Amino acid sequence: MMIYRQPLTLLVSALAFAGAAVRGVVIDTEGLPDTGLNTSTWTEGTLPPLSDIWTLNDIQIAAKNVLEPRYYASYRTAALDEITYQANLNIWKQVRLNGFSFRDVSDLKLSTTILGHNFSLPFFIAPAAKAGHASKSAELSLVTAAGKAGILYVPSISSTKSIEQIAAAGLDNQTMFHQEYVWCALTPPPPILVFQKRLTSERYRSNKTQLKDELKRMEKAGFKAVFLTVDNTGVNGIRDRSLRYTGTESDTGHSATFDLESLAALRNLTSLPLVPKGVKTAADAKKCLDLGFPAVYISNHGGRVLDGAPTAVEILLDIRKNYPEVFERMEVYADGGVRRGTDVMILLALGARAVGLGRSPMFANIWGEEGVTHMIDLLKTELSTSMQLMGASDVTALNSSYVNTKWVEQQYFGSS
Repeated sequence: MMIYRQPLTLLVSALAFAGAAVRGVVIDTEGLPDTGLNTSTWTEGTLPPLSDIWTLNDIQIAAKNVLEPRYYASYRTAALDEITYQANLNIWKQVRLNGFSFRDVSDLKLSTTILGHNFSLPFFIAPAAKAGHASKSAELSLVTAAGKAGILYVPSISSTKSIEQIAAAGLDNQTMFHQEYVWCALTPPPPILVFQKRLTSERYRSNKTQLKDELKRMEKAGFKAVFLTVDNTGVNGIRDRSLRYTGTESDTGHSATFDLESLAALRNLTSLPLVPKGVKTAADAKKCLDLGFPAVYISNHGGRVLDGAPTAVEILLDIRKNYPEVFERMEVYADGGVRRGTDVMILLALGARAVGLGRSPMFANIWGEEGVTHMIDLLKTELSTSMQLMGASDVTALNSSYVNTKWVEQQYFGSS
């Protein structure tokens, strides 16, 4: 019997390998919609062909297959129980679309303006840190893909590439904005354990020197506006998914003393238009209007900061109900869980001028510029198709008549 043991072992191993090959890559899709994506021909850790990718959710699954687990976690992670992250993805199921017939939709207009600048589409690539985790080209492939598509790109101040490198990669006449934080006095601070943070007034007062320097560099590099993130008040949300890889959380370096007076004063630091980003309540949107800002960016930071925060759909409805003048006197942008052209259309119908995409472009960047371009094309096709099926021919003319939000309103506002 002993002489047959080794051949038998080899045979079992070979059969197991063959079985695994037949089954292909098995990926936890994390509850994303089943679009019929077949990963049986994929190889773990290897880029699948773009011909397999038909939705933005497919792009996330592909990224999960390719990226190092710690880098996938850094993009994908959200705060605490990820209630807001999941709500962002699921809120669309509670909105119904009103498709009008007997309308001429042969001449479709998808272009819009953002702060007076012309763009070919009403969605943009929103700020997200460290694009270099996905590809060597990092933010540069996002720049070129956005430029060729004629859409807005807003790089993060926490990018892999510098402000100047990103600007230099831009195409002729390409318009880009930039994102900025309100830094605290001591930056960068030393890493400390999440539950051992000591918040001192010295560490968390605003660092105007760093802020002024970066704003001047943005001006000199040719960026046309600044999205000022206002929802990271000294600390990050506790993001378990990424903490499992890092083990510790560094202080954000963001000021915890930043208030309305500080926000108003910041406009004196730059000639560029400032847009508060990360506004999560209708009341704060109204405050930004009262302070004279040209626009406000509705965002819960992809569910990465305050878990339990409302979605963009809910906040836009709240603004419409309590402060409709916000939509009349300033531009409003929004993001959060946007994966389909219908998601873009819903936010536009609820009052947003333009819609941001955060994780999807970062995931698409595993293929570099080609992947980001493919992502833009997929969303553009979905938006075009859905617009025509809705009887709408101009994205700037979308309004609340195209959506039924009664279900969301009942859940969010309750019975009146």
